[in-house]
Amino acid sequence: MNTSLLYHVFGLREQKVITTDYKYGKVCVKIKTKEDKLQCSGCGSWDVIKSGKKERLFRTIPIGSREVFLIADIQRLECKDCGLIRQEHLHFAEERKSYTRSLKRYILELSKIGTIKDVADHLKVSWDLVKEVQKEYLQKHYSSPDLKGVKHIAIDEFAVKKGHKYMTVVLDLDTGIIIFVGDGKGAETLESFWRRIKRNKVNTRLWPSICPRLIFLQS
Repeated sequence: MNTSLLYHVFGLREQKVITTDYKYGKVCVKIKTKEDKLQCSGCGSWDVIKSGKKERLFRTIPIGSREVFLIADIQRLECKDCGLIRQEHLHFAEERKSYTRSLKRYILELSKIGTIKDVADHLKVSWDLVKEVQKEYLQKHYSSPDLKGVKHIAIDEFAVKKGHKYMTVVLDLDTGIIIFVGDGKGAETLESFWRRIKRNKVNTRLWPSICPRLIFLQS
């Protein structure tokens, strides 16, 4: 596999291919960062000295039905400007993750058309990896939804783990978006939600509807 393919297929701009192996139906590509792309992960200086390296394995997007792994030589760098000694920053993967950003994006795309099991089976990865990616995405984009314009909500409680644990959810009836999820049940579970309503200066009055779990927020 050449460096051009590494860029166009996997989006790796700063690395080059050392070796490529094909074993047990898997593609293993050994890579390292180009010398002129090594910089301090602290201050961004290019004036660094290599001080050892560590090998790490990353799963990335497949090629057809073949699993692909990147074996990266991670350089330990000493910065002449700020004195920091730290491993180089990798743009293609997040810290403490064993998979690439491109695989993360691919999992999210597949999640639009399949279940967790479908995605995991297709990529030959664990359910936990797929759930981790989905959970991080939901927390980033939906953990603090905008409360402006919310007028009608529904509150419901449901049991998980065979009734040993309860959750409370608040739903925006006009958009269908879940705007709050709390552990437990009862009025105390919603205390943080009502504090958020107050903190966002939503001037409301609560009017119970015919259904006791539906509430109108009226300015």
